[in-house]
Amino acid sequence: MGLVQRSVMIDAPVDKVFGLMTDTTRFGEWVFGFAGLDEGPTKLTQDTKFRWRMRGHGLTLKPRSTVTIFDAPGGYEEEIRIPGILRARLAKKVMAEKRRTRLSWSLEYRLIGGPLGAALDWALARRVAERAVQHSLNRAKKVLEAQKQPTATRGGYRRQTAVR
Repeated sequence: MGLVQRSVMIDAPVDKVFGLMTDTTRFGEWVFGFAGLDEGPTKLTQDTKFRWRMRGHGLTLKPRSTVTIFDAPGGYEEEIRIPGILRARLAKKVMAEKRRTRLSWSLEYRLIGGPLGAALDWALARRVAERAVQHSLNRAKKVLEAQKQPTATRGGYRRQTAVR
């Protein structure tokens, strides 16, 4: 069994962070490997079940997720199953800290396959899971903070350098 815990500070209000986490139409913007929603609602709530596609390392997987605990806007917990490969529990928590928000993920997973699954976890899966979680958190930060920043406007011309 593996455990990956990561967090990131985001310069956005709690409700915006929680809104991004529960809006399945925006998963493609920030969830690592997300390749589309096969079935499920556009907003996550208690006991929501959804199926999605995940791509990575030349594979397309079809996880099934169920939201087991839903505490808006504090976070939620989901069970993820990839039949024949993996069972996992992902807890996503949102906490206000001063004028920023901390988004924390805790992924507990177990590869199916007994001793072979344990060896595969040690050799490869742990690093892939760590990178996937960190990448998703960094992308969420980038998406939320990009909405906040105004675009810089310059005068109506662009300065050119002299060419000799």
